[in-house]
Amino acid sequence: MLKKVILIAALAGSSLAMAAFPDKPVRIVVSNPAGGPVDVMLRVLASRLSTVWGQGVVVDNKPGASGIVSTQLVVSAPPDGYTLGMMVASALTIVPFAVDKLPFDPVRDLQPVSMVARTPFVFVVAQDSPIKTWQDFVRLSKTKDMTIGSLSRGTAFHLVWEQTALRAGVTALYAGSSSTGKTQTDLIGGLLDIVLDAPSSSKGLIDAGKLRAIAITSPTRFSGLPNTPTLNESGLTGYSSQPWIGLMAPAGTPPDVVASIQRTVAQILKEPEMASKMELLGMVPVGSSSKELGDTIAADRKDMEPLIRKLGITLR
Repeated sequence: MLKKVILIAALAGSSLAMAAFPDKPVRIVVSNPAGGPVDVMLRVLASRLSTVWGQGVVVDNKPGASGIVSTQLVVSAPPDGYTLGMMVASALTIVPFAVDKLPFDPVRDLQPVSMVARTPFVFVVAQDSPIKTWQDFVRLSKTKDMTIGSLSRGTAFHLVWEQTALRAGVTALYAGSSSTGKTQTDLIGGLLDIVLDAPSSSKGLIDAGKLRAIAITSPTRFSGLPNTPTLNESGLTGYSSQPWIGLMAPAGTPPDVVASIQRTVAQILKEPEMASKMELLGMVPVGSSSKELGDTIAADRKDMEPLIRKLGITLR
């Protein structure tokens, strides 16, 4: 009888502790530096989480080593829900296959919580370019050497381009850069034929009439660039590619805690004001289940590994 009372008391105490989550500040680690779209989005989300939870939510920027530094911090944290990671897809689906060795196993050591957003990319050309449509680019690429600019080799931009090029049957010399600004300047100056960019980076120049968007990689038109056709509309039937941003926890985090965080995040992402802010950052809010994010990671890793091996991409 005494054992039964003790067990009931223990279970009751456990339930109360779980129901109280969070009862202290939560830290969200992110590999992106302060001021960029992912950081800004996370700070808006963190502010709302803080309001809903009644606890502080601290954004901890830990850039470096293609996301390895920040991921290691999450993996090494106690699995209690008080340290989370906002991770871009490349950290789990590109980097693991492009480095010699990781200090952790991205599948075994992390628990998916929720896909927060998708980030479509947009193909842009200079306003005076003879390329008016995606079909123009495909046609010209078969008759002359073309150059495409974007961020450095091994980034999500590079892999999205390679996937798209394979699907479309086009070739172009990939000119990777560490600076979006330099890439845009080279495009306007005629040093590049086309650029794969983030909507948040190029929209200002598109609106100013300096760049023209010819296609976007999302499955449906992006509300931030409603006049830009999708690749699917432009002849690549059934094709889309838009990397994700997801919230992860250390493996072993209690399922009830994971579910509680996921529900709160999903509810916030449905708020019109949150959706509007994310649109300005070039993102589409999602708010998936933990399982859906896990399935997406598995599918993306299956697609990325052979492509990275084929391209011989290595990150130092």
